[in-house]
Amino acid sequence: MRTVVILIVLSSVGSLLSQGQSIPINESPLPAPTYHLLREDDDWSFLADSAERQDFWDPIKYIPLRSGRNGWFLSMGGEAREIWEQIGNDNWGQQPFMNGYFNERYMFYLDVHYGKHVRSFVELKSGLNSYRIGGPRPIDEKKLDFQAAFFEVGTGDDRNWIKFRAGRQEMEYGSGRLIDVREGPNVRLSFDGFKVKTGIGSWQIDGFAMRPDLDKPGFFNNVPNHSVGFWGVYGVRPLKKSLTWILTILASIGKQPHSTEVSAKRCGTASVRVSHVPSLKRKPVGISTMKRFGNLAASVPQISGHGLWHRKPVTGFQPFR
Repeated sequence: MRTVVILIVLSSVGSLLSQGQSIPINESPLPAPTYHLLREDDDWSFLADSAERQDFWDPIKYIPLRSGRNGWFLSMGGEAREIWEQIGNDNWGQQPFMNGYFNERYMFYLDVHYGKHVRSFVELKSGLNSYRIGGPRPIDEKKLDFQAAFFEVGTGDDRNWIKFRAGRQEMEYGSGRLIDVREGPNVRLSFDGFKVKTGIGSWQIDGFAMRPDLDKPGFFNNVPNHSVGFWGVYGVRPLKKSLTWILTILASIGKQPHSTEVSAKRCGTASVRVSHVPSLKRKPVGISTMKRFGNLAASVPQISGHGLWHRKPVTGFQPFR
């Protein structure tokens, strides 16, 4: 049985804590502050208008770099998360004792915009673990390293655009069932490589070629796993106001990260998903299909799956969104 007691869910170091911006009476509403799971997706450019800076952290969300050039600015932010986790009879009872430990996570980022089409983003991470019997696992502790460090250039307008990004990055698509940033554990996952993001009309398409980073507990010693290549294409298009169509094609070349049976093989996953999110007060529903393909080991079966799902809407305080 697993019990998690959250001592301090979130305390802000920078701009993570989601404090609502006040809306003056008889004035147009201000843009809602949006904090994304991937902090690189936060957009605080609207704070170029000083009249819209109502939140306590707004002065560091938008720091102008050039007078009269609103596209040149610096954003700063971060988070601190402390969690006590306690597990009884871990590993299906093979460890018949209660293992309790304390996890700490600290992150800080700098997001520099050099005009509308050029940008650099750097995020540091530190994950600390105390009191765990058997010592910290790779997902529990990382003294200090770069979670993200990339350079991005792009061109286009609001409807049709393209961006090229190179460096260390986080990835999280859709519901996170196939590609996820690993938010639950203490140390988040990152990748090294290249990504092309494009918007074509109603379509938004990402293509990427990455290698996952090997988690090491020390200081600035994470390196890409050169035995694994990971590439894919992710496309999403709204069909109606609350209906979305998602296409995902993923492929991996090399030994699989959590398998000893697949070595020097090429395999992939193709997925199609249609989701319907009517409102926060009603349950999102969707239908999805998935097919695994490629040159697999003889002991690994071909896998396909289909599903109809629904999820209870989340209400109240959502610190990581």
